[in-house]
Amino acid sequence: MGKYVSVRGWLECDESTINEVKKIRNDFTATYNEGLLGEDKLELYQSGWTFPEKQINWTAYVFYGADIREYHLDFMKKQLSEMANIQDITGYFLIDDHDGDYHLCWQIYENKFIESEQENIVFNK
Repeated sequence: MGKYVSVRGWLECDESTINEVKKIRNDFTATYNEGLLGEDKLELYQSGWTFPEKQINWTAYVFYGADIREYHLDFMKKQLSEMANIQDITGYFLIDDHDGDYHLCWQIYENKFIESEQENIVFNK
């Protein structure tokens, strides 16, 4: 059956960078083929992205949320790592599972993808 992990978080963009995020998402949807990720599963996982219809004031928040198979976690990691190369975006994502094996935090900051353990996050204990 396989194990699932929850991936949820957001990117903080502006008017000029949100289209770059969409392009990377679209490119990954169209061309990603590593890890035996079938087209149906790929489209399902990519439907977890939510883009704002219009920007409110100066920040556009792009959200992602989905429960995905553990062995497809690299797909999201590679996609977010590529998004980290976009100038002036930041991001914060929590990754965990029901068994307590995963307690990860993925951050995008200063063009870097940073993975760490979740610490001192009260709502997720």
